[in-house]
Order: sequence, then structure tokens, then C-alpha cells
Amino acid sequence: MIEALINLREMEERPYLTFVWAFLITTVAIIITSQFRSVQGISFGFFAVLFTIIPSVYFLTVLIRREERREEKGDRFWEIHGRDIGILLLFFFGITLAFAVWSFILPDGSFSTQVDKIQEIRGAVTQPGAFEAILANNIQVMVVSFILSLVFGAGAVFIIVWNASVLGVYIGQISQALEHIPLVSLGFLPHGIPEIGGYLAAALAGGILSASILRRREDIMGRILLDSLKLLGLGVLLIVVGAWIEVYV
Repeated sequence: MIEALINLREMEERPYLTFVWAFLITTVAIIITSQFRSVQGISFGFFAVLFTIIPSVYFLTVLIRREERREEKGDRFWEIHGRDIGILLLFFFGITLAFAVWSFILPDGSFSTQVDKIQEIRGAVTQPGAFEAILANNIQVMVVSFILSLVFGAGAVFIIVWNASVLGVYIGQISQALEHIPLVSLGFLPHGIPEIGGYLAAALAGGILSASILRRREDIMGRILLDSLKLLGLGVLLIVVGAWIEVYV
């Protein structure tokens, strides 16, 4: 039922609703899965991601289908994709804020899966050659995001939700009070926006190409393939910028 609250047209007119909706579905997912705690060694944090993904798949599928239809009309590249990348960024940060808030509220150890990943990332940032290592990892994630979207349509939603959960848990960990979370979050925007934007661009590239292949629209395949390559190029550029800011700024 919760995915039925989505109205893409209304979200385009008032993009902040995407942020609110993402925060809501993540909060519901965390509250439900907090009852699981740990099942056969799988932490509660994993189930929280899984239950956030379920309604998110519908959202991303609707968005990709809408993009592919606009490709058919011959709209210009940025008119088609610019606003949707912004909507997906708001979706990402809504999930991030929810994980940050609940990471602060719930007992330590509730998100052990995310904490393990945070420690791995922090270790990589402090090592020599950090820029190259982070860049290589982020490019790999971007490629996986593209492949998942190409093969499964909205498959990259796992990449989006997982990365949002890791960032959110980290923000919750380093915040000294609940009201400090928005302020702490601002420190991650300079590198977070281009990095996540790169993943989202790759997800859209794979998604619109997948939709076009399934519909067998040979008349517009060339234009969609070109736009997919442009989105991938944009994704690489954003990933490079994000990695540079994360290491050197």
C-alpha cells in the first residue's frame, strides 16, 4: 500500500515530496524490521535495507518508464534526465536521513552490517593512494549500478538504498544530538552529491536502455543508446569529482 502514495507528477511539481516519501518508507521499514534484530547471523540492518527496497522498486520503475517515453517524444537530453536525477538525489537523501535518525535512536549494534562497511571505508580513506582506491571502488559501484538496471530494470535500487543506509548510519554515529543530524549531514554534501549523482546517472542509463530493448523500439534505439552513453560519461565525471573532494577537500 505504501508505494501507492507515489504520484510522480506531483513529485515533479513539488520535488521535496520525494524526500518526505523516502523518509517515510524507510522509517516504516526500520520500525518493522527492528523486531527481527538478527536472524541466523544476518543483522537487522540488512533487513531494514531489504524492506526499504521493496516499495522503492515501484518508484524507480515508474520513473524509468516515464523517461523512456519522453525519449520517444524526442525531448532534449537535460530536459529528460536533469530533473529526474534531482528527484533521485532527494530520494537518496530522504533514506539517508531516516537511517541517520534511527541509528542515533536505536541501541548500539543495531546496524552492524553498515558499521562494518563504514570501518572499511574509513580505513581506505586514510591509506596511501586513497584517491585511486576510492575512485576505483566508486567506478566499480557505478558499473554495477548500470548493469543491474540494464538486466533488472530497477535493479540499481539496491545500490541506492544500501549506500544511503551506510551514509545515514555513519551520520547518526557521529552526531552528538538528534537535532545536530541535519547540520552534520551538510558536511557530506560536497562529495556526496556528485558521487551519488554518478551512481544515479548510471542507473538511469541502464534503465532506459533496458526499457527500450524490451519494447523493441528500433526507431529510437540509436538516440536512447547515445543518451545512455552520455549519462554514463556524466556519471564517470561526477564520480571523479566526488572522489577528489572526499580525499583532498
